[in-house]
Amino acid sequence: MSNTKQNEQQGLVAVSFAAIDPYVERNMVSAKETRYAGQERIRWGDGDRFPQYLCELYNDCATLASIIDGTVNFIAGNDVIVTLPGGNLTFSPRHTNMQVVRSLAYNEEKFGGIALEVIRAKDGSIAQVDALPIQYIRSNKDNTVFWYSEKWGKATSGDKPVRRLAFMPGLDWAAMDEKAREEHAATILYLKGDTTTTYPVPRYHAALKAAEMERNIDDYHLNSLDNGFVASAMVNFNNGIPADPIKEEIERDFSEKFGGHANAGRIAFSWNPNKDSQTTIIPFKTEDFGERYNALEKACRQKLYTSFAAVPALFGLLTESTGFSEQEFDQAFRLYNRTQVRPVQTKIVDAFEYIYGEKVLEIVPFSLDEAREQVAR
Repeated sequence: MSNTKQNEQQGLVAVSFAAIDPYVERNMVSAKETRYAGQERIRWGDGDRFPQYLCELYNDCATLASIIDGTVNFIAGNDVIVTLPGGNLTFSPRHTNMQVVRSLAYNEEKFGGIALEVIRAKDGSIAQVDALPIQYIRSNKDNTVFWYSEKWGKATSGDKPVRRLAFMPGLDWAAMDEKAREEHAATILYLKGDTTTTYPVPRYHAALKAAEMERNIDDYHLNSLDNGFVASAMVNFNNGIPADPIKEEIERDFSEKFGGHANAGRIAFSWNPNKDSQTTIIPFKTEDFGERYNALEKACRQKLYTSFAAVPALFGLLTESTGFSEQEFDQAFRLYNRTQVRPVQTKIVDAFEYIYGEKVLEIVPFSLDEAREQVAR
């Protein structure tokens, strides 16, 4: 006996819904590190996709993007002064001195580390230094060998990552053989901070769930707008259960005609041969999810600011309190500058000093007056 007939005999009612997913499902990517089979290269996250996931969060989470963008502005300062001959950090025409510093600052704030490619001249001197996108770099366990590719985590055929050794200062170039010189002609300086992991850890790592929730809340609001009719009422067709393809076609046609934010509040009409087969519309009695999501979004935003030890007003978000004075702003900026901005500036300056053997870079601090003007606007 079929399940349907058993249900009918037992007085049970079978309820059927067509499978139409009303929301966007996203899965968080873990930062776990695993070794490639038979290789010394280490994967960075599930499917080697963790840095790509961080980029997606930055693109989709407004609060995270605002904090990172603002912090990069603070780190880059008002100017970059270079004492190298010619006054340039790199001879690459792609980057100015400010662009090099900003690129390194973005890498530090997004991923928790920086990487520099160091190219030597034929005599072993430093010929060129340039910032590398750290998300495209993979490493062995102890960061002595690196591989560069822009296709990690993607299905590729024939893609061969570029192999580089770690940068070593003070090499005796004259005493090195031809093979050693070739291996050290282009190397990578990789700085990941105080961590025992192979790859860097972003400072907002403990707030990744908050960033994920914030972007999914945006999806909720978008779906509420786009599916307003579906969220407010259920339409019952009381004339039998058709096959799945027919159900999906009816739902699709109905949604196209009556769904969406432009159709909210419209009345649907149904013509039926008799009362027994009439279409009934049952309104849903829903709680005020919008208010609850707003409260959740505020909590997520606070967790992100907390992870950066930041005050929202520094990034253009005025607090509900009107008592945030200019003196408090100055104090908040000084604290953030001391604990979050200056350490990154020092890291960048020290990196170039480590490469050249002398201090060659100075970052002129960000102007407080400009920061005030930004908040005032």
